[in-house]
Amino acid sequence: MRKLLILSVLLMMMLSAFAVAQEEAADPGMTPDNPFYFLDEISDAFQAEEAVTDEKAAEVVAMAEKGNEKALAKAIAKYDKALLKQKKKAYLDEEKTAKVSEQVGKHLAALAKVLEQVPENAKPSIEKAMQKSAKGLTDSFKELKALDEEKGKKVAAETLQKVLADAPEAAQKGLQNALDNVMKNEAKDSQQQADEAEEEVDELQKTLEELKEQLEEAEKKQAEEAEELKKKVEEAEKEAEEAKQKAEELQDIADEAQELLDAFEQAKEEFENQEPKKLAEELVPVTEQEAKDISDVIKDLLKEVPAVQAKDKPEFVKDIIDEVQKLPEGKSKVNFSKDVLSHIQLLPDNNEKSAVLKGFMKVVQAMPSDEDKGKIVKVVISEVQDLPPDSSKTQVVKDLLPQIESTPVDLSDAKSDFIQDLITEVQVLPQSKKKVNLTKDLLEIAEVLSEEEKPNYLQDVVKVVQKLADNKDKTEIVNLAIDGVKVLPENDLKTAIVQDLVLELKKLPEDKGKTDAIKNLVEVVQKLPEESEKTSLVKDLISMVHVLPETQDKGSIASNLIMEVQKLPVVESEKTGLVDSLNKIVVANPVVAQPIVQATPVVAATNTTISKSYLPKVIIKS
Repeated sequence: MRKLLILSVLLMMMLSAFAVAQEEAADPGMTPDNPFYFLDEISDAFQAEEAVTDEKAAEVVAMAEKGNEKALAKAIAKYDKALLKQKKKAYLDEEKTAKVSEQVGKHLAALAKVLEQVPENAKPSIEKAMQKSAKGLTDSFKELKALDEEKGKKVAAETLQKVLADAPEAAQKGLQNALDNVMKNEAKDSQQQADEAEEEVDELQKTLEELKEQLEEAEKKQAEEAEELKKKVEEAEKEAEEAKQKAEELQDIADEAQELLDAFEQAKEEFENQEPKKLAEELVPVTEQEAKDISDVIKDLLKEVPAVQAKDKPEFVKDIIDEVQKLPEGKSKVNFSKDVLSHIQLLPDNNEKSAVLKGFMKVVQAMPSDEDKGKIVKVVISEVQDLPPDSSKTQVVKDLLPQIESTPVDLSDAKSDFIQDLITEVQVLPQSKKKVNLTKDLLEIAEVLSEEEKPNYLQDVVKVVQKLADNKDKTEIVNLAIDGVKVLPENDLKTAIVQDLVLELKKLPEDKGKTDAIKNLVEVVQKLPEESEKTSLVKDLISMVHVLPETQDKGSIASNLIMEVQKLPVVESEKTGLVDSLNKIVVANPVVAQPIVQATPVVAATNTTISKSYLPKVIIKS
């Protein structure tokens, strides 16, 4: 009797499913709060992917309206899985991809309508679902544009306008925020990749030109050497051409992302331009059933990784990492993390792999400090060492260093090696904006090192600074290095680092940046022990102050140096000469006192309040 009842219900659901497929708007049918929901999942196997996706979106709306948090979280997980499956089926199919765009646009509008109606505790989940829909919408736009450029542009513009038009006024801010968040991030990331690729082209082109010059010289001297250089030129030409092609491809991607963002901005102009509120970032706590559903999604995704095209694999793995992050901490999450890491290891060592590891570190940071975490961190260290130096790699290093210290596994040797390798990689880079930015990143990494590690590390980074071109960028970096040195303990190693920085300052152009650097360095020197090295440093600083532009800061620096000269272990005649030269600078560049605002009227005082950087009158007279 029971079996007959179940078969009857299942048959009714299947008939309902076929009926729903013919309707314009999807009916949620049996929802996750129904004890017989498992029958609904069975019936999904007999429906088309688009019908299942519509139904799951309707279930999200229905559960949000009911305020059932547990069932809502389950509905969102099912919607994620259905949308991913439909996107895969539509790959390289123009008609199906256009259908996905239309469907997801409707889902986004529906979620926006319900957003302002649900209780506050349900809004974060709805906003997260809107972000997923927005990501699916932009992905389908890009895929359709790749198949038919004109149709892709048209569908993107029409769909965005319709989505914004369908959403009620109360939901406009949340909807615009979801689309803004996805589109602007994609445009920014793709443009950054294109810029880095273009810079790589410039560097390879420069290498090519240098090799050509060497070739011309070699042809005049020796035929054998010329032949060898010809081979190098051919290889360099090939690398430069491949890099140029890659840069063009990445620029095309960046242009497409910008076009999509422009289309969205144009559609948004029809509505009131309001500051979008920040999306809530925390989801409803994951229940045991929700964790099981997420695990099922992850298992399915992991099985599909080998079949994904190489160019799409980094993004695909990042999607899996996003799902792993949702799981509660435990053995299951650790095992999935190990599986994901094994796929990361198979990715080519390039900038895209750096970005994937950057996302994976969020999973590592949340792990409890045990041996499993130590083993994972050890593998990540080896992967990071093989990556090319870029901003994503240095960010991974910054995230990774605290995790090395938190694990019970001794990774001190591995830590030392991969930090030294990173410094060396940046040091040997040719002069470029990339090298400047990575040197800044190296100085930021010092902030996460222990107090015992910082002095030797900063001394090595200063060697990188010494290799930079003597320009304003280097001045900025020297200033950052001085800030790092300020917190070091007063010892011989700190004095040696200061001496190196003084030598670099001497080479830099005299401008406001150099003035600020000298001002900061004087503060550091003032705290050093009174030794012969300090005497030499003070004299070097005095010689640099003389050629600085005439400003109040110059006078202030000279005033502070006078106080240091008085302490130097030099003969009195030399001390007097130094004080006199600094005194002239102070007189020529007086520090103007700031007016004091009184709360009540007072009789004006006869003595004017002056800055402490002014010299005593007895010194001025000399």
